[in-house]
Amino acid sequence: MLLDRVVHWNLDLDGDLYGDERERYRWYEGIATAASLQWLAIPWAAAIMVWPLGKPAVLPLAVVLVLLYVPMMLSTLYVRHRRVDTTPRSWSAKRLFLTVVNGAPAALFLIGSLYVYDPEGAMWRGAAFGGAFGAVATAVAQLIETRRRRRREAALALAGDED
Repeated sequence: MLLDRVVHWNLDLDGDLYGDERERYRWYEGIATAASLQWLAIPWAAAIMVWPLGKPAVLPLAVVLVLLYVPMMLSTLYVRHRRVDTTPRSWSAKRLFLTVVNGAPAALFLIGSLYVYDPEGAMWRGAAFGGAFGAVATAVAQLIETRRRRRREAALALAGDED
């Protein structure tokens, strides 16, 4: 798979770009931390900047967001391809907070983009309503899926205890 080759090249698994195994692990921690902070900061900057900067800022900020979100999606596809379960087992307060903080900027940017093109129009209001409705529907679906998963795991654990 092409993505596997890109990851292998990027991580320099056969080289010395990141040092020995301990150093490599520390570099990966640092890179993951930097990426996590960028994944928060860049969308929030775009979501905020579109409002005061208006129409001229929409296209460049949209390009920046696409260039951020596509690699994020590719990383999720990569770990799923490597059989990492990306569905949360539970929703802690931290996970819920990070989900909201990571998801809100995209919605705010879209609403802001629609607003700067037609402040009196109904489209940005509809997007705001749709975003709020979609967020609630997604939260309910995640809650249902998390409960199903817990039940399946509990049933498998009980079945395993009978041996």
